[in-house]
Amino acid sequence: MAQPWAVQHTEVHWFMLRFGFKIKNWREIVGQIPRLLVGGVKSFVGKIPVGNTGGVNVPPLQPMEIPEDIKEMMKQYVKL
Repeated sequence: MAQPWAVQHTEVHWFMLRFGFKIKNWREIVGQIPRLLVGGVKSFVGKIPVGNTGGVNVPPLQPMEIPEDIKEMMKQYVKL
């Protein structure tokens, strides 16, 4: 899920990179490096693809539909 908070956005990509190493998925590792470097910056300037899950199986700039149950949980934190 794309994040409007730069620090947390960067942290999630850091965790995803570490997970890529843990499962030895080189595609995920290579794909997370640019996301880690620019994801937080894009959050800071407000250029995030809403709903994007952040994995390498999804293009980095592709907006995605947010499931209704997740929208309900998030509505107190962000306007969707």
